[in-house]
Amino acid sequence: MKIKRYSKNLLGKKIVCIIFGHQFIETKKVNIHFSEFECSYCKLQVTNDKIGKKTALTNELKEINETLSYLNLKKEFVKRFYYSKKE
Repeated sequence: MKIKRYSKNLLGKKIVCIIFGHQFIETKKVNIHFSEFECSYCKLQVTNDKIGKKTALTNELKEINETLSYLNLKKEFVKRFYYSKKE
């Protein structure tokens, strides 16, 4: 019979999250409405959903956030370019 041995650090970090809850740190600001977060203990990645609640970050949501970030940068660039030409 094989016994799985877990790293004390990983198990300890997960226990901290189970008992006290996750400690999320913002890792990426997508736009004014959406951000990506990561737990400082267990490294769980989450993002905001359309209601504002935190949802697990899947590959699909990661692609959506990258697209939103790109569109936001493009909008800011066009806005700055337009107003600099106007003056």
